[in-house]
Amino acid sequence: MKKNILVLGILILLLLFFETQNKNTIEDAMEKANINVRQILHQVESDKGVVVFYEVEEYPYSNSIGLVGKSFNKYKWIDGGGRDSFNVKEDLTCGCSNIGKSNEKGSPDLFQVAHGIVVNDEIAEVKVKLKGEEAKNGTIVETELGRIWYLFLDEGISYVPRIKGLDSDGEIVFE
Repeated sequence: MKKNILVLGILILLLLFFETQNKNTIEDAMEKANINVRQILHQVESDKGVVVFYEVEEYPYSNSIGLVGKSFNKYKWIDGGGRDSFNVKEDLTCGCSNIGKSNEKGSPDLFQVAHGIVVNDEIAEVKVKLKGEEAKNGTIVETELGRIWYLFLDEGISYVPRIKGLDSDGEIVFE
């Protein structure tokens, strides 16, 4: 009986040891993929993984987007794309990035994110209009470098969507 308890205790200790040794962070996963991250500006969970908005060392005062997968307690860089500078003259910028990976059967498991930078302080809401659809609300987030916005799209598009920036009264400030 004592021998079984001792073996069980040793197994639990080994499991805890390996559990703590195999933990990593999103930053660790990005570093392992040779991405020189200056700072993570924002991250959000999605059904595809963790979408990360970040500034890279080579492009200070910029916003890039990437996707990091997570299984158990391990993060792994999947894909990234798009870069936008906070040093822009426009009130609002817009770009689209396909991020993801190909699945086991070879078909892409990508999703598209419309995203950009909100420079004009009057803009309180971003509306994204896709062809044949109602306008959707983008999410605006305050970061250390400035405000960014994003919207996960249900399917890929091959054009830049129409965007509007509205003030707190719902009046169009940018179109």
